[in-house]
Amino acid sequence: MATDKDFNDRIIKGDRKAFDELFKLQYTRLCSFACSYLKDFAMAENIVQDAFLLLWERHSTLLPDSNLAAWLLVVVRNNTLNYINRLKRQEEAEQAYATQLARDFDLRLASLKVCDPDEMYGAEVERIIRETIDALPEQCRLAVTLSRFEEMSNQEIADRLGITSKGVEYHITNGLKKLRRALKDYLMFLLLFAGN
Repeated sequence: MATDKDFNDRIIKGDRKAFDELFKLQYTRLCSFACSYLKDFAMAENIVQDAFLLLWERHSTLLPDSNLAAWLLVVVRNNTLNYINRLKRQEEAEQAYATQLARDFDLRLASLKVCDPDEMYGAEVERIIRETIDALPEQCRLAVTLSRFEEMSNQEIADRLGITSKGVEYHITNGLKKLRRALKDYLMFLLLFAGN
């Protein structure tokens, strides 16, 4: 083999065989260098391959006394630094995003903790109950009101309204059916928070 200068001159002139020899001589060393910083052999190989590609693309623009091994090392070093800086910026962005997500989560959690379902739906449920009971026929309205709000027995209601106990049961059943239909969207709320 000729001197390094002759070898470099051949590559600068576009000698593919000389380029292949340089590749064989430098590839493993450059991959090891890049990998020692990246800890990712596949990425190190990509960076080294890009450096060789750049050398081949620019071979005709290099000066005749260029040290191609040193030139490749500088390109690999710079590309490795750029990649590490990109990773660092990406990690910082991901951490900032994670911090923002944590803040949003904490805010939603705090908001949920102070959420009072009674306050949110209580007045609305009371309004629906009142309107539904007011819309019931008079006997039905009285039977439901006396049973559920004044806690009278069916017999006491029957005596007061002058109807049979079975008639009271009929009116209460019909009234409760209409209440259930009117409150269908709130039944889960009522079941969960009725005891609070």
